[in-house]
Amino acid sequence: MKPHDILKRIGAFFKHIPTAIRAFFVGATFKKAMPSLVAIGAGLIFGIFTMFVIWLLVKVKVFNVINDPQLFRGIAKLLAGGFNKGMNSLGYMLYRAAPLILTGLAVGFAFKTGLFNIGAPGQLVFGALAAIIIGVKLSIPAPWHWMLCLIGGMAAGSLWGFIIGFLKSVFNVHEVVASIMMNYIAMYFAFWSLDAFNLRHRFVDSVTGQISLAPYTDTLAQTAWLPRGLADVFNGYTVNIGILIAIAAVVIMYIVLNKTTLGYQLKAAGFNRDASKYAGMNTKRDIMLSMAISGLLAGLAGAIIIMVPDKKMFTDQATMSSEFMSIGFDGISIALLGLSEPIGVGLAGLFLAYIRIGGDYIDQANYMKELADVITSVIIYFSALSVALYQFLQRRKKKKTADAAVLSGGDER
Repeated sequence: MKPHDILKRIGAFFKHIPTAIRAFFVGATFKKAMPSLVAIGAGLIFGIFTMFVIWLLVKVKVFNVINDPQLFRGIAKLLAGGFNKGMNSLGYMLYRAAPLILTGLAVGFAFKTGLFNIGAPGQLVFGALAAIIIGVKLSIPAPWHWMLCLIGGMAAGSLWGFIIGFLKSVFNVHEVVASIMMNYIAMYFAFWSLDAFNLRHRFVDSVTGQISLAPYTDTLAQTAWLPRGLADVFNGYTVNIGILIAIAAVVIMYIVLNKTTLGYQLKAAGFNRDASKYAGMNTKRDIMLSMAISGLLAGLAGAIIIMVPDKKMFTDQATMSSEFMSIGFDGISIALLGLSEPIGVGLAGLFLAYIRIGGDYIDQANYMKELADVITSVIIYFSALSVALYQFLQRRKKKKTADAAVLSGGDER
């Protein structure tokens, strides 16, 4: 392909961006996001009802607690979410939302192309590991250092996703089975790599006077941190350009899926391999490419998580699961809640970050931390269930309309 042709294709790609942005707010794309908004509202109602039930059980002495929960204050704290401490909380919400949106996009992109990528946690861990290696071991000035960390994270996640796509397309190994196994491989490979690459933090033991290894990594060099220009706006230490990267990814995924031939081919290859093959498409290549792109997004999320001040990767399974892999699994809920539509996934990621911050604050209303986790989980699951119910009712409505049209056509004859 000549350079002129490459430039023409790049120009045609960016030509769609203004149209894509307008479509987010008007037309069919926003209508597709409406079920997500309705589901979020339904989930909040069920969450508030759960808080009421807990409050009632305490009042009738079914639960014995030291301090009775304050129902209305708890609801206010939950609904305040990312606004509990003004701009500071809002900035923290945006920081937490960025990797959630990206993992949701990773899973949602796979859904859209007919694949089920449950391997996002492993791809996220692999992306974070690559960013740690580059951020700790290399001494490069900014901005090249943090840019290289992002590229390394995307490449590592893409490689991990590509392997799953390769197993699916060449050996017909189901992607769910392959991706679950790859999650565990990624986690234990990360543990091994922390020692193999001498990434664990060294300190002098105060008792023995010898150098010991801490159960966590060194922090990244300051040149590898994502720029924190937004920190001045939101008064937050961790908020950075990660949310801007996530928004850019939403726009790009919308364009790829809805405005390009590549998106059509990937969707066709995933949903009907035989028909795509007879249409002349390289289905094996398309499946591997779909999983590679999905893994790229998850790997990018992992890199963004680790590229902040004082962030470390720990060498125990519990911490690895809670700080990294759980975010990958959250991507499944976000993709379902967002109907795998990029705009819906963006809204769902923001909602999940918002409601979890609200859950962090309801202990101020005497709701125990464990009960706060239960309440936020109820909101998430009922939100996803509401989406499924909405789609079911819409299908029934369309079927009734079609049946009525057939009957009316028969009467006319």
